[in-house]
Amino acid sequence: MTQNIIQRLAKSNYSSPQLFFGYIFWIGLIPPVSAFFGTYLYGWPLGVVEPVRLSLAQAAAVSIFYELALMAGFISTAIVIKWMASVYAPKATLKDAFMVIAVAGTPIMIGGVAHIYPSILFHVLALSPIFAWSGYLFFISIPIFLKTNQDRGIFMGCAVLGYLVTAFLSLLGLSAIAWVNGIGPNLGV
Repeated sequence: MTQNIIQRLAKSNYSSPQLFFGYIFWIGLIPPVSAFFGTYLYGWPLGVVEPVRLSLAQAAAVSIFYELALMAGFISTAIVIKWMASVYAPKATLKDAFMVIAVAGTPIMIGGVAHIYPSILFHVLALSPIFAWSGYLFFISIPIFLKTNQDRGIFMGCAVLGYLVTAFLSLLGLSAIAWVNGIGPNLGV
Protein backbone atom coordinates (compact mmCIF):
# COMPACT_ATOMS: atom_id res chain seq x y z
CA MET A 1 0.00 0.00 0.00
CA THR A 2 2.77 2.43 0.88
CA GLN A 3 4.56 1.76 -2.39
CA ASN A 4 1.34 2.42 -4.31
CA ILE A 5 0.98 5.82 -2.65
CA ILE A 6 4.62 6.67 -3.40
CA GLN A 7 4.15 5.59 -7.02
CA ARG A 8 1.14 7.91 -7.33
CA LEU A 9 3.19 10.75 -5.84
CA ALA A 10 5.98 10.02 -8.34
CA LYS A 11 3.52 10.69 -11.16
CA SER A 12 2.50 14.09 -9.76
CA ASN A 13 3.46 17.30 -11.54
CA TYR A 14 4.79 19.42 -8.68
CA SER A 15 7.83 21.58 -9.32
CA SER A 16 10.65 21.84 -6.78
CA PRO A 17 9.59 25.33 -5.55
CA GLN A 18 5.94 24.22 -5.29
CA LEU A 19 6.99 21.20 -3.26
CA PHE A 20 9.31 23.20 -1.02
CA PHE A 21 7.14 26.26 -0.34
CA GLY A 22 3.80 24.49 -0.57
CA TYR A 23 4.57 21.49 1.63
CA ILE A 24 8.07 21.10 3.09
CA PHE A 25 8.25 24.61 4.55
CA TRP A 26 4.87 24.32 6.28
CA ILE A 27 5.29 20.82 7.66
CA GLY A 28 8.78 21.85 8.76
CA LEU A 29 7.20 24.39 11.12
CA ILE A 30 5.77 21.66 13.38
CA PRO A 31 8.98 20.82 15.31
CA PRO A 32 10.15 24.43 15.91
CA VAL A 33 6.71 25.62 17.01
CA SER A 34 6.34 22.60 19.30
CA ALA A 35 9.85 23.18 20.68
CA PHE A 36 9.00 26.84 21.30
CA PHE A 37 6.00 25.98 23.44
CA GLY A 38 7.77 23.10 25.16
CA THR A 39 10.87 25.05 26.18
CA TYR A 40 8.97 28.19 27.09
CA LEU A 41 6.07 26.64 29.00
CA TYR A 42 7.51 23.43 30.47
CA GLY A 43 11.30 23.50 30.17
CA TRP A 44 13.79 20.66 30.02
CA PRO A 45 14.34 18.63 33.21
CA LEU A 46 18.13 18.30 33.27
CA GLY A 47 18.46 16.63 36.65
CA VAL A 48 18.03 19.85 38.62
CA VAL A 49 15.10 20.58 40.88
CA GLU A 50 13.35 22.92 38.47
CA PRO A 51 13.24 22.32 34.72
CA VAL A 52 15.33 24.75 32.68
CA ARG A 53 12.94 27.11 30.91
CA LEU A 54 13.91 29.57 28.21
CA SER A 55 12.65 33.13 28.18
CA LEU A 56 10.21 34.15 25.46
CA ALA A 57 12.97 35.81 23.42
CA GLN A 58 15.37 32.86 23.82
CA ALA A 59 12.70 30.30 22.92
CA ALA A 60 11.68 32.33 19.86
CA ALA A 61 15.30 32.74 18.71
CA VAL A 62 16.07 29.03 19.14
CA SER A 63 12.87 28.09 17.28
CA ILE A 64 13.65 30.43 14.38
CA PHE A 65 17.16 29.02 14.02
CA TYR A 66 15.73 25.51 14.35
CA GLU A 67 13.43 26.17 11.39
CA LEU A 68 16.27 27.69 9.37
CA ALA A 69 18.47 24.67 10.11
CA LEU A 70 15.67 22.28 9.08
CA MET A 71 15.10 24.10 5.80
CA ALA A 72 18.85 24.25 5.09
CA GLY A 73 18.97 20.52 5.82
CA PHE A 74 16.09 19.80 3.45
CA ILE A 75 17.64 21.83 0.64
CA SER A 76 21.18 20.54 1.12
CA THR A 77 20.00 16.92 1.31
CA ALA A 78 17.97 17.32 -1.88
CA ILE A 79 21.01 18.81 -3.62
CA VAL A 80 23.23 15.96 -2.37
CA ILE A 81 20.67 13.38 -3.56
CA LYS A 82 20.58 15.04 -6.99
CA TRP A 83 24.38 15.09 -7.08
CA MET A 84 24.62 11.40 -6.06
CA ALA A 85 21.97 10.53 -8.62
CA SER A 86 24.52 11.03 -11.39
CA VAL A 87 26.06 7.73 -10.25
CA TYR A 88 23.07 5.78 -8.96
CA ALA A 89 20.07 7.17 -10.87
CA PRO A 90 21.03 9.30 -13.89
CA LYS A 91 17.40 10.05 -14.84
CA ALA A 92 16.61 11.74 -11.50
CA THR A 93 15.79 15.44 -11.24
CA LEU A 94 15.92 17.89 -8.34
CA LYS A 95 12.13 17.54 -8.03
CA ASP A 96 12.58 13.79 -7.50
CA ALA A 97 15.16 14.47 -4.80
CA PHE A 98 12.76 16.86 -3.05
CA MET A 99 10.04 14.20 -3.25
CA VAL A 100 12.29 11.64 -1.51
CA ILE A 101 13.07 14.10 1.27
CA ALA A 102 9.43 15.17 1.60
CA VAL A 103 8.17 11.59 1.91
CA ALA A 104 10.93 10.42 4.25
CA GLY A 105 10.88 13.59 6.36
CA THR A 106 7.12 13.78 6.90
CA PRO A 107 6.94 11.30 9.81
CA ILE A 108 9.84 13.05 11.55
CA MET A 109 8.26 16.48 11.12
CA ILE A 110 4.91 15.25 12.42
CA GLY A 111 6.75 13.49 15.27
CA GLY A 112 8.16 16.90 16.16
CA VAL A 113 4.96 17.40 18.15
CA ALA A 114 6.84 15.45 20.84
CA HIS A 115 8.83 18.63 21.51
CA ILE A 116 5.80 20.02 23.34
CA TYR A 117 6.76 17.77 26.25
CA PRO A 118 10.53 18.17 26.58
CA SER A 119 11.78 14.98 28.19
CA ILE A 120 14.67 12.91 26.91
CA LEU A 121 13.01 9.60 27.84
CA PHE A 122 9.74 10.65 26.21
CA HIS A 123 11.58 11.69 23.05
CA VAL A 124 13.43 8.38 22.82
CA LEU A 125 10.22 6.39 23.29
CA ALA A 126 8.11 8.54 20.96
CA LEU A 127 10.61 9.19 18.18
CA SER A 128 12.29 5.77 17.85
CA PRO A 129 9.42 4.14 15.91
CA ILE A 130 8.97 7.36 13.92
CA PHE A 131 12.62 7.30 12.81
CA ALA A 132 12.26 3.62 11.88
CA TRP A 133 9.18 4.39 9.76
CA SER A 134 10.96 7.33 8.15
CA GLY A 135 13.94 5.11 7.29
CA TYR A 136 11.62 2.57 5.70
CA LEU A 137 9.94 5.28 3.63
CA PHE A 138 13.36 6.64 2.65
CA PHE A 139 14.63 3.32 1.33
CA ILE A 140 11.45 2.36 -0.55
CA SER A 141 10.99 5.84 -2.06
CA ILE A 142 14.48 6.20 -3.55
CA PRO A 143 14.05 3.57 -6.33
CA ILE A 144 10.55 4.83 -7.15
CA PHE A 145 11.21 8.57 -7.26
CA LEU A 146 14.70 8.40 -8.71
CA LYS A 147 13.74 5.82 -11.34
CA THR A 148 16.42 3.26 -10.53
CA ASN A 149 16.48 -0.39 -9.50
CA GLN A 150 16.24 -1.62 -5.91
CA ASP A 151 19.96 -2.48 -5.54
CA ARG A 152 21.17 0.92 -6.69
CA GLY A 153 18.48 2.51 -4.51
CA ILE A 154 19.82 0.75 -1.43
CA PHE A 155 23.40 1.78 -2.24
CA MET A 156 22.31 5.36 -2.77
CA GLY A 157 20.21 5.33 0.39
CA CYS A 158 23.21 4.19 2.42
CA ALA A 159 25.37 6.91 0.87
CA VAL A 160 22.77 9.59 1.64
CA LEU A 161 22.37 8.22 5.16
CA GLY A 162 26.14 8.60 5.60
CA TYR A 163 25.85 12.22 4.49
CA LEU A 164 22.96 12.83 6.91
CA VAL A 165 24.87 11.38 9.88
CA THR A 166 27.92 13.46 9.01
CA ALA A 167 25.80 16.61 8.63
CA PHE A 168 24.05 15.95 11.95
CA LEU A 169 27.31 15.44 13.82
CA SER A 170 28.79 18.55 12.21
CA LEU A 171 25.78 20.60 13.25
CA LEU A 172 26.03 19.19 16.77
CA GLY A 173 29.71 20.16 16.92
CA LEU A 174 29.03 23.66 15.57
CA SER A 175 26.27 24.11 18.17
CA ALA A 176 28.60 23.08 20.97
CA ILE A 177 31.32 25.45 19.73
CA ALA A 178 28.79 28.30 19.45
CA TRP A 179 27.44 27.74 22.98
CA VAL A 180 30.94 27.58 24.47
CA ASN A 181 31.69 30.93 22.84
CA GLY A 182 28.52 32.55 24.21
CA ILE A 183 26.28 32.22 21.15
CA GLY A 184 23.01 30.67 22.27
CA PRO A 185 20.61 30.85 25.18
CA ASN A 186 21.90 31.51 28.68
CA LEU A 187 20.64 28.48 30.58
CA GLY A 188 21.92 29.66 33.93
CA VAL A 189 23.35 26.30 34.96
